[in-house]
Amino acid sequence: MWPQAPDPPRIKFLYAFQEPKDLGLSRSVFTRLWGLIAGKRQWKMARPYAIAVEGDTIAVADPGVRAVHVFDLARKKYRPIAKAGDEFLESPVGVAIGADRIYLADSGLQKVFIFDNRGRYLSSIAGLARPTGLALDAGTQRLYVADTLKHRIAVFDREGKELFSFDDRGEDTGRFNYPTHLFLKAGMLFVNDTMNFRLQIFDLDGNKLAAFGTHGNSSGHFAQPKGVAVDEEGHIYVADALFNRVQIFDRRGRFLLAFGQLGGNAGNFWLPAGLFIAQDRVYVADSYNERIQVFQFLGGG
Repeated sequence: MWPQAPDPPRIKFLYAFQEPKDLGLSRSVFTRLWGLIAGKRQWKMARPYAIAVEGDTIAVADPGVRAVHVFDLARKKYRPIAKAGDEFLESPVGVAIGADRIYLADSGLQKVFIFDNRGRYLSSIAGLARPTGLALDAGTQRLYVADTLKHRIAVFDREGKELFSFDDRGEDTGRFNYPTHLFLKAGMLFVNDTMNFRLQIFDLDGNKLAAFGTHGNSSGHFAQPKGVAVDEEGHIYVADALFNRVQIFDRRGRFLLAFGQLGGNAGNFWLPAGLFIAQDRVYVADSYNERIQVFQFLGGG
């Protein structure tokens, strides 16, 4: 629990998983057939980097095995996505899930690939320099892509047609310096403006709303910020890889709480990266511990 007693607990560790059997899942027929073609390969996490959750589906982008792990809890099935058409994935670092789509950002291939919800390849988005973070708005079906090397956020429709972008490099609010991880909540886009060491908040049309964060090595500052997510009460969570912990802020950027430290036990991290929050369950891609850890926000401000 965090914080420690006698303070009332706000965050509770639930469980961690590394492979399908940890969730009681079996491999799909496709996965077994793929094993016959590609040889024996352990579909176990090697370097989970990004995570997305939609309903009973959890998808984890893992550049360590050059694949996206898809855990279907409703069907109790697991399947990897390692290929898009004729292309094998190189560096999958971003993932987003819609009602009937899975979007995957491959920074090495410089594309975003679109699959149906069964993992069948549909199309791709090219012309990107280094796509990293993805976020999908369920209402508008807009896909937001952090194109890191172009210092921009590009916005596409569900089929991959570009609608607009906001892409001015700089230090002023509304500008970017290597943006990476994204999260959408309550009509707002939260952007990890990585090399400006801050979090920026926009509306769905790219209009700037707020920004906070400074470089530093103490609580409330950022050293190597990665994933960002927001709970149901509006608290903003940021994973910091160098701190090996997750920090929590209010909408005004005031530091509230941190959880985690370097280590391999439950609640410890080793270079945490992606974050996702669904129904106040906090999913953390604990990259170098080769696992996803799941926590519960207990509420209460």
